[in-house]
Amino acid sequence: MQKYFTTPIYYVNDVPHIGHAYCTLATDTLARYWRQRLGAENVWFLTGTDENSQKTVDAAAKAGQPIEAYLDEMAAQWRAAWDDIGISYDDFIRTTEDRHLAIVHELFQTIFDKGDIYKGTYKGLYCTGCEAFKTEQELDEHGHCPAHKRVPDQLEEDNYFFRLSAYEDKLLAFYQQNPNWLQPESRRNEIVSFIKSGLQDVSVSRETAEFGISLPMDPQHKVYVWFDALINYYSAIKNTDQESFWGHVEHIIGKDITRFHCVIWPAMLMSAGVSLPQGAFGHGFFTIDGTKMSKSLGNVVSPVEVSERFGSDGLRAGLLSSFEFGNDGDFSMSQLEDFYNSKLAGGVGNLFNRVIVLLHKFMDGTAPETNRCEDAKQLEAKFDALIEGKKLKGAYDFFFATVDVANQRLNETEVWKLAKVDREAATEIFTELYGYLEFLTHMAETLLPESAPKMKAMLGGDGKVGEAEILFLRQ
Repeated sequence: MQKYFTTPIYYVNDVPHIGHAYCTLATDTLARYWRQRLGAENVWFLTGTDENSQKTVDAAAKAGQPIEAYLDEMAAQWRAAWDDIGISYDDFIRTTEDRHLAIVHELFQTIFDKGDIYKGTYKGLYCTGCEAFKTEQELDEHGHCPAHKRVPDQLEEDNYFFRLSAYEDKLLAFYQQNPNWLQPESRRNEIVSFIKSGLQDVSVSRETAEFGISLPMDPQHKVYVWFDALINYYSAIKNTDQESFWGHVEHIIGKDITRFHCVIWPAMLMSAGVSLPQGAFGHGFFTIDGTKMSKSLGNVVSPVEVSERFGSDGLRAGLLSSFEFGNDGDFSMSQLEDFYNSKLAGGVGNLFNRVIVLLHKFMDGTAPETNRCEDAKQLEAKFDALIEGKKLKGAYDFFFATVDVANQRLNETEVWKLAKVDREAATEIFTELYGYLEFLTHMAETLLPESAPKMKAMLGGDGKVGEAEILFLRQ
């Protein structure tokens, strides 16, 4: 069994914000879990940057840099940010790389040769912010793009089109045969409804684009950024030792780009004769203190800065436990601070420190011999079901509930008193508590990967516990 997880590839017209980090941390959490289950050699995790866009051209001009120098600098910043917050990606793709260009040309030519790409004239509305064409129905009452609050540009130019309309019935049949392919169910229902409303052919080239990948059969045209970008998931592993992962790919994406990933992308692959991904998951969005993130409001949060203050585990757990993956939610720094001090420092850190200190004091540092009882197996099965169902908040809630149970058991037994009068009874309690620490450490490899090695060190080895240490400094 293999697993291949992908995040969207991100525009490099600015540095990462906490919304980008949310998707990437969630995908990283899934990849870490499956590496535990299947072995690292059977899991592949891809992220990267989307660079062939007008947004990039505009950002480079604003920065006063040549486009290539700007792209190199920004891609390095994105990669460094993911490293800083603990993202364990296996590959980082840039859409300006030769390996990507080669596969874009190959797929474009294949689809063209099949007759599913043709030349025509496009006249319509184009939002540069979305890098997408818009219909009148998609605009607000003021004629603005709802996401970017501006009137789209009116374009008329010769373009190449993809016959998306020819795949309407095939897509509907695919979703009927694979009802769980797109999750959550609400996203699937939206996409099926969209397909049933009727599909139109889509433009897949730009004659006026200043930067991008030239068409293999017409170098005067550039491949439309979304058509090019979607192919990254395939180009990253095509013709490599990782190509076998393709049949096991799951796309983790934001709900705003499900039409590209769950309508156009499957149709492209059908046309090219390439097998479809195993699935897709469209997560929700969140506000900051009840307000949408905006530079003008000054509420854009840097994940690197949050990680520097609370640690990468504080950022990860604080974000992913705020609301269930797949739903919309809200996030605040004050909420994160309370969470960090109560759940991480006061909960997890306090439990590990107290138990290890007590084992040194009353058990001469001996690590209790624990056996996997049926209750432990049931607990692990529950955790597995939550993660495999992508219920990430549920998994964190379960983790912290387990911490609370262990802390309650420690307090109600007052084992430090019991150890002075009945060592045998105290040993039973210590064995139970040590078992909780083992299970929590197992879950932490997925949920708190920065802290998991410290927890393992505290559990010790060769019959002895390690030294107690502070896992989370109070803020």
